[in-house]
Amino acid sequence: MVEPRPELSKLSDYVPGKSIEEIRERYGLDRVVKLASNENPLGASPKAVEAFHQIADSLHLYPRGDAPKLIDTIAKKYSVKTSQIIIGNGSDEIIDMVGKAFIRQGDNCVGITPTFSVYKFTTLSNGADFIGVGEGEAKTSLAELAKAIDGNTRVVFICSPNNPTGHYYSDAEIRDFMKMVPQNVLVFLDEAYAEFATATDFPKTAALLKDFPNLFVNRTFSKIYGLAGLRIGYAMSSEDVVRAMWKIKPPFDVNQAAQVAAVAALGDADHVEATRALNAAGIKMLTAAFEGLGFKVLPTQGNFICVRIGERAKELVGFLEQNGMIVRGLTSFDMPEYIRVTIGKAEENEFLVALVKKWVG
Repeated sequence: MVEPRPELSKLSDYVPGKSIEEIRERYGLDRVVKLASNENPLGASPKAVEAFHQIADSLHLYPRGDAPKLIDTIAKKYSVKTSQIIIGNGSDEIIDMVGKAFIRQGDNCVGITPTFSVYKFTTLSNGADFIGVGEGEAKTSLAELAKAIDGNTRVVFICSPNNPTGHYYSDAEIRDFMKMVPQNVLVFLDEAYAEFATATDFPKTAALLKDFPNLFVNRTFSKIYGLAGLRIGYAMSSEDVVRAMWKIKPPFDVNQAAQVAAVAALGDADHVEATRALNAAGIKMLTAAFEGLGFKVLPTQGNFICVRIGERAKELVGFLEQNGMIVRGLTSFDMPEYIRVTIGKAEENEFLVALVKKWVG
């Protein structure tokens, strides 16, 4: 038998949300609504779809690995240099590249918990230890996170707004934290849901990058831009950090369709604003509905809500699936009494509420 690397023994399989096809086939349903994976209910940016179709005749050609048009567009949007930007095949690959570039055997990485599992996966797969700080629904204190950093720490992972709780860290909180972090420690600030944030004190990315060269800000086209199926993400940091990332980046990882669609999506302000408006209305409606039924809803700055159902949370998830509604149970996040609900269209949100009321009754 060919022996795998010993680090693999520490890893658990990633637990994705169930698909519409899976639930439809399992229960013989015609209508299934998925509010489990934080996808954009309005779909992809129309401008991105148009750009996608326009390059159909050139799919036999390799994409440009340096993606000059996309990187130049991102640089202008955030007022940073093109040499401060890295792109990847989704944010997952960017996290993986951070591991390959900076995490060594015997190191440790620190992160808020509960949070996105890929941070821990990347840490362990590179032979390092993951130190989680925080528990349950409470917002993790960045001061406590800073105390967990020691001489072996290489990367600190912070998701803001955080998946699955929806908590965020203000500009002042991030600044205060960065001042406590040694400059040889990379701070990975994952802002996958930042475009949904409405808080007036949400971090100002460009200014933070100028002040802290060890800050690494991660963004994605999967959420508000609706390009999850094309797998494209990007990140910004100091030139030294990004230069190291490019050395281990696969040459043709971001496909041609993803590149042109992403450029178009960045110019589709109407789609972004429509998504934000739908999201804000959905949060208000679902929060009121769940609280009216006696459940606790955590405040959120993302495109989802985290709801404490209690001991019967798994039962509710099963009931909803049997009736054509997919939400995310949070057992894999060590929050077995909670569910995460993606904000959908008005009729999808109403369908969910009607089913929850039926279950409660």
